Amino acid sequence: MLVRLLLVTILIVMICFLTLSFRNPLAVEFDFFGKLVPTDLSVLMMSSFVLGATLVFIGYLTRDAKKALEGLQRTREEKKSQSLKEDYDRGIHEFLRGDLGKAKTHFMELLKRDPTQVDLYLKLSEIHLKEGRSEDALHWLQRASLIDMKNVDILLRQASIYQQTNRAEDAIRTLHRAISLDETNVGAIRHLREIYRRSRRWQEAIDLQKSILKIVKGKQAEQEETLFLMGLRYELANDLLARGGDGTLEKALKEAREIVSEGKTFQPGWVLLGDLNLRLGKWATAGKVWGKGYSRFKSMVFLQRLEDLYLGRGDPSTLLRIYQHVLRNEPYNWAASFYYAKLCLRLEMLDEALEEINEISMRQKDFPALHRLLAEIYLHKKDFGRAAQEFEKTFEMSGTSYLSFVCSACERESKEWVAYCPQCRQWNTYTIEKGERKAPLPAASFSEWAANP
Repeated sequence: MLVRLLLVTILIVMICFLTLSFRNPLAVEFDFFGKLVPTDLSVLMMSSFVLGATLVFIGYLTRDAKKALEGLQRTREEKKSQSLKEDYDRGIHEFLRGDLGKAKTHFMELLKRDPTQVDLYLKLSEIHLKEGRSEDALHWLQRASLIDMKNVDILLRQASIYQQTNRAEDAIRTLHRAISLDETNVGAIRHLREIYRRSRRWQEAIDLQKSILKIVKGKQAEQEETLFLMGLRYELANDLLARGGDGTLEKALKEAREIVSEGKTFQPGWVLLGDLNLRLGKWATAGKVWGKGYSRFKSMVFLQRLEDLYLGRGDPSTLLRIYQHVLRNEPYNWAASFYYAKLCLRLEMLDEALEEINEISMRQKDFPALHRLLAEIYLHKKDFGRAAQEFEKTFEMSGTSYLSFVCSACERESKEWVAYCPQCRQWNTYTIEKGERKAPLPAASFSEWAANP
């Protein structure tokens, strides 16, 4: 339509110019590259117009032809892309069905048609990894990285395979490359931090955790990452404690004091500070620290530490007074009552132990550890019939025959208190389930009782 309109316009203009030329003849000489050519002015103007119109027409024609070619090419690419997508989806369907062989064949055929598709290399790597062929999986990831050298996801996959195959140093180098490409990639930093943590390279893990704290936003995220930093510092100090040596222990003690000062709600720091003081021979200071820890957290781990301390020093009477002080101020803390009964049994105070167990029975639903303790009390009292009955109840009931520490985040159980949950990877979460009330102590400081009962 546009071309027709242009031709009609040119024709009308030519007629107008020819009419004017015949009515107004004017001869002129046209200098054409040094050669004078006689012509009529109207003819010269008309020729110039026609030449310009022709050039415009050629320009429009060229543009339209280019657009048509581009549209044709785009249509072909879209059809090719749609075909590849459909074939890729079929391969994914086979992969999800668990037919890895068909999926692999499908992806290999697609790769021949378009070797630039990074997703195909990633899927082929994933398939080989599921087949237990880690080296082949790494091979496909390496080919993918040649196409997209700045793809952090490829590097993270490589690092994960290196870690699974116990090639920690290769994983570390790969993660450093990923972080150099994207310094704000928290996933890569956490992955590297976790390798350092498992390798007990605490200082490097701590440095990475500080980097994470600079990146994360939001109050809750900052609190979680700060807690994890405290945990890593705790592990560093705990590692120094395990090594021993005066200089090393003093360094650990300094670190533990800083943890307690900065993380007032970080329970493991208080436990460790008492452990360090005890290792340095400062048993009274250790007792005071654990006493303050119990006053603050109401956690049974502190009473356990105090029990080990005073029984180790051959001073059970002090320990009895500590438990009695706790039970007077926390009469509904059945976990403390349970441990007090265990202590009475250990000291052959059988009637007191039995009385305490009866008190627990009236306030708390039956649990295996309660019957196990009753059975041991009856054994000591040489009442073998009742002991057998209680042992039988222990076996009949599901659960452990001891009071478990339970992670408040993932409910993983542990016989001993631990600072870090290996299942949900959180710190400061283990308590005795439903046994530790959070009611504050009265004015009399429990920590004073622990150090100077």
